[in-house]
Parts: sequence; structure tokens; C-alpha cells
Amino acid sequence: MNGEIIFTLKDIGMFVLWLLLCGILVYIILLLKNLYSSLKVVKGIIKNNEESINKVLDESPGISKNINDISKEVAYDLSVFKGTIDNIAETSESVTGVIKDNNTVVDSMSSVLHTATMAKKAVDKFLAKDE
Repeated sequence: MNGEIIFTLKDIGMFVLWLLLCGILVYIILLLKNLYSSLKVVKGIIKNNEESINKVLDESPGISKNINDISKEVAYDLSVFKGTIDNIAETSESVTGVIKDNNTVVDSMSSVLHTATMAKKAVDKFLAKDE
């Protein structure tokens, strides 16, 4: 024997894999330790506030019933209000139509007045020349 130690690539690869596996196991153990510590804190908070939590759980059915009642009332009010809005829309369409119809009458009257004004100016010019 010559006292040489020979490592093959397979031996080195296996060593690296074992090191990675040990690192992963240490990491998992640390995660579980932190999770356990967190759960202890949460458990303490729940134990300290158990009375308040029970009170909230006892009142929550009444709160949800009130919310349902309010939702039904709002839905009814909105349906009634929608009918009012529809009536207002129909009325405004009717008013718009009347305004458009009156607009043509106003245009006709304005045209007649404009013609009368032009005729008056022509007569005034004619009479001003005679003087």
C-alpha cells in the first residue's frame, strides 16, 4: 500500500448531495421551530381574548340578519327610484320635443320680424332721400 486516498467524481457528488440534504433538513427544522413559536403566540392571543371572540361569534348572526334586511330595503328603494328616473326621462324627452317644435315657430317669427325691420330701414332711407 502506498497510502494514497482516491476520490472519484461519484464520491464527491454524493458528498455534496449529503451536505445539501443536511442543509435542507436544518432549514426545515428551523422553519418548524418558528412555526411552533408563532402558533404559541397565536394560542396565547386567542386565550387572552377568548371572551371577546365568543361575544363577536354570538352577535354575528344578528349582524348578518340586519345586513340582509338593509339589503332588501335598499333593493326595494332602488327599484322604486328607478321607476321615478324612468318617468323623468320620458318627461324630459317630451319637453325636448316641444322645445324643438317651438324652435321652428320662433325661427319663423324671427324671420318675419327681420323682414319687417329690413322693410322699415328701406322706407326710412327712401324718406330720408326725399327730404
